[in-house]
Amino acid sequence: MSASALARLLARPLTRVAFAAALAVGSAGRLHAGDALYATGTGYAGALSGLYRIDTASGSVSQVMPLPGISLYEGGLAYDPANDALYAIGRQDSLGTQSRLFRIDRFTAQVVAFPPINAAYNLQGGGLALHPLTGELFASGSNGFQSSGVFSIDKQTGAATLIGQAGGSCCVQPFGFNVNGLGFRSDGTLFANGFTLQSGLPNGAYTKLMTVNTVTGLASEIGFHGVNVGGQLSSSGLAFGANGVLYSLGSTSASASGLYQIDPLTGAATLIANLSQQIGANGGLVFAPDGAPQTFCTAKVNSLGCTPAIQTAGAASLSSAAPFHVLATSVLNQRTGLLFYGYAPLSAPFQGGFKCAADPVRRTALQNAGGSPSPTNDCSGGYVFDFNALVQSGADSQLVLGQRVVAQYWSRDPGSASTTGLTDAVQFHVLP
Repeated sequence: MSASALARLLARPLTRVAFAAALAVGSAGRLHAGDALYATGTGYAGALSGLYRIDTASGSVSQVMPLPGISLYEGGLAYDPANDALYAIGRQDSLGTQSRLFRIDRFTAQVVAFPPINAAYNLQGGGLALHPLTGELFASGSNGFQSSGVFSIDKQTGAATLIGQAGGSCCVQPFGFNVNGLGFRSDGTLFANGFTLQSGLPNGAYTKLMTVNTVTGLASEIGFHGVNVGGQLSSSGLAFGANGVLYSLGSTSASASGLYQIDPLTGAATLIANLSQQIGANGGLVFAPDGAPQTFCTAKVNSLGCTPAIQTAGAASLSSAAPFHVLATSVLNQRTGLLFYGYAPLSAPFQGGFKCAADPVRRTALQNAGGSPSPTNDCSGGYVFDFNALVQSGADSQLVLGQRVVAQYWSRDPGSASTTGLTDAVQFHVLP
């Protein structure tokens, strides 16, 4: 929010305190943490496996949740924005060695185990990734052949369907494609970490970056990572950041691991940082929203040519005494409006703009935008709503720990063909 917009809104008696609080939060509180890099790995508080977050600048590792009784320190990790859940493949230790799919709620620590996958398929050391354009879940693993199998995973049942082998068998090189960690680029290209059964580089580096055909399962080599210590980058998951950077875990010595950046054109790996906690180098890796507010979708330009904007101050919380303000600026003065919200994102044509929250939606009370007094018509109006007051009131039983919320402002705009205005939207999660 600009200083001038805040200054105008601070003149409104009913919202002076709220907007002063928003100003005090500062830019870090107003906008908008990016996605967090999540990883599965070893050694969490006595458990074999755990879910972690990794700082992409420093390599700092923070613990999210233990995964007791579940082996997920190898295998892939994927995020599905449709249901805001993480998926992983591993095994449930008390129920044998068969691979199975798990769904993980990173906010509540709830884990759902699916039925075991076909015993002929071992996907525990392979990869897992969700197609960003179709929502299909892909995995890699062993099915008794020299080259890895590539599979489609049913997100409802956990069943695996073989698509094809990543490569051929002995002895025409390259052969024996071991395709392990997987990660999709935003255009739907599937990348993989792995190796082939042929000689590596003179320095001993043998792992490679590849692409995988999602129709046939066939892998194509891009190039060597160039790392020649430990297990190299043979099994780590891959994750593209919003900035287009491709990240991977990998060995930095025989007993330590780090976070790498990989060139998707050459396969060359560059160490970013050593991990602050050793969680292994073979787990899954994926970006997912970290719960902090993030704006998205497209606002509707109003009849005076202004683009209304949604912003936030604070964080949604079940227990914090501090407010969580959801604000709108650059709306028409002296017009009524309201905040509506749902539980999943959308981008669908609506009243000449875009509706950004999927049904079902809930509406909050009408507000007056204030701003310049009539008969002036300008864009000095604004709205503010304390979402924490709603969360902590219990009025909406769905606003529980970890709930994803998508909020957007609607307002009156008599000069518009639809007589209405719409901001962009904000997505956030209810935190403890």
